[in-house]
This record gives sequence, structure tokens and C-alpha cells, in this order.
Amino acid sequence: MELEINKLTMDLLEDWLEYFDGDAFSDNDEWAGCYCMCYHWNKELENKKRWNCSKEDAAYNRECAVEIIKQGIMQGYLAYLDGKVVGWCNANDKQAYDNVNMNLSCEESEKNKKIKSIVCFSISPNFRGKGIATRLLDKICLDAAADGYEYIEAYPFVKDEYNYHGPKSMYEKNGFTVYGNDNRYIIVRKYL
Repeated sequence: MELEINKLTMDLLEDWLEYFDGDAFSDNDEWAGCYCMCYHWNKELENKKRWNCSKEDAAYNRECAVEIIKQGIMQGYLAYLDGKVVGWCNANDKQAYDNVNMNLSCEESEKNKKIKSIVCFSISPNFRGKGIATRLLDKICLDAAADGYEYIEAYPFVKDEYNYHGPKSMYEKNGFTVYGNDNRYIIVRKYL
């Protein structure tokens, strides 16, 4: 499998939209309208509309996602196979994620650190279990080290009920260790 991993840029926005408009949640109507907005949701957006990832809210979430991609707030990586997007990982500086910073208490010692956060993976249904998420993770780790990040942080679920954060086992195989636990998420870190 000849996989190509590219950082999301404005040149790739249409590819990203085509992926989320189609394959991303083609097997899950409940999440079909998320457009990876969950961890970017904040009080300002909440005042305009309650967040929901259903198909009914897809247009609003899509519009919000495009805007924050243009602003550089939503960043991440696209996985391509034969010129078509088959996977996505939402990864950026931890400070870009309002919902992570609201829901997981940030320590005072983190304030001046450069921390890369990984909040979501989406792999096309036909390509799951083929190592695409691991390849995305490898690329994120390489780029984060080159960009001067002190460590990478991710938030797999305590129970493997959902794997869109990536399973704990994938992180452990890639050198991450458990840093904490808030009863729903495990906080794992890889120091660079």
C-alpha cells in the first residue's frame, strides 16, 4: 500500500471537505456531521448554536470548520491512497483546542511549553485496520520534533468503546507513556 501523508494546507482544503462530505463517516450517521469540530468547540460557538455532530448540523459544522482551517486553528494530516483521501488526523498545538483545554485541566507548568495535541483520527471504513492511523501518528511525531515541540499528548479512551482518539496500544507501541487519567480519557505523552 503506497500511502502518502500530507499536512493540511489551503491547497488541500477541497480534498479535506470531499473526505468529510463523503467517506469519513459513511458508516456512522450519528457522526456524519462532525467535521472534526468537537475539540474546537468553544463558548462563542456554543452561544450561536449547541454543538451536535448529526447530519442535521453538518452544514453549520462544515462552515465553522472551513473558517477555523483558514485561520490555522484546525490543523492536521491527510492520508492519501491513489490520490484519494482515506484518513485524517486532527493534530495541532494544544492551545488551539478550546474543548481540550476546558475539559482536561491544564497544569500551570504547561503554560510555557510547546505541546502538540492529537485529538482525532478518522479512517475510511474500507481502510481501517491497515496501519493508516499509525502512519499518520509517525508523521506527526517526526514533524513535531522538527518543529521544536517538547512533547506530544493524546487522549485515548479508558474503555475502547470508541477509537477515534486512537487506541492506547497504538500510542504505547510508538513510545508514548501514560501521564494521567480523568476517568474517561487516558492522557498519554511522548517526550521529544
